[in-house]
Amino acid sequence: MKPEKMTNAEYHAAEGVSKSDLDLIHLSPAHFKARKGNQLQTPAMLIGSAIHKLVLEPDDFGNEYTAVPECDRRTKEGKAIYAEFMEKSAGKSLLTAQQLADVSAVSDAVLNHSLAGKLLAGGQAETSYFWHDEKNSLLCKCRPDYLKGRYCIDLKTTQSARPEDFMKSAYNFRYHVQAYWYLKGLKACGVNAEEFIFIAVEKEPPYAVCVYVAGEDFLRLGEKEAEKDLETYRRCLETGCWHGYDEEPAIHTLELPAWVRKEAYYE
Repeated sequence: MKPEKMTNAEYHAAEGVSKSDLDLIHLSPAHFKARKGNQLQTPAMLIGSAIHKLVLEPDDFGNEYTAVPECDRRTKEGKAIYAEFMEKSAGKSLLTAQQLADVSAVSDAVLNHSLAGKLLAGGQAETSYFWHDEKNSLLCKCRPDYLKGRYCIDLKTTQSARPEDFMKSAYNFRYHVQAYWYLKGLKACGVNAEEFIFIAVEKEPPYAVCVYVAGEDFLRLGEKEAEKDLETYRRCLETGCWHGYDEEPAIHTLELPAWVRKEAYYE
């Protein structure tokens, strides 16, 4: 299927299994049913989305985001300023002046980074792709942050971009599943993207940046988990059973955590 240019909101509303859907299914089918379409935007999500927009589509940033003017809304003048602002800003996401400054600082750090800046130039940003998974007969989708030649590039905001720390968060947030899922989808759509690149940027000063490429083991685990999650989703659709953590009810043995056992019995 051909790529489609659409807003982020339109992409999320469109039919198709996404990586975020796989994450919910991985937690449990019951969590998928409860949370699908009901996730509220948190302040952190707002900032992350704004950073992506300013880095990847700076010319369109002002059409989606704006900063609330600093005014005393307890006064008549302040109320008038705010009312006029709200009228002109209908449909846009609102940032405080400080949030806008933070978003701009992170964006500058990424684009001024000697390697990240080059990777994010001369390519294509925020295009949506849809394909049919033949094995499971399901429509699937992905929305790469940036495509450039053989690279599929994803921008990640993080607490720490240091390799030891980012590797842990990459695993915890299942970035291995994302890397595999996007490369799989792009291949199905005829896009020759061979490597998945992560650009990690810290959310606080000095906004350190590190660049990573998905390794073979990383992608192999992503394939294993993604395909298993997709199979679970297909099976739930067929049976109508959206179970919790256990597909079949079971009694689990409650054990002590390893660190407690070590402290209690080996010291």
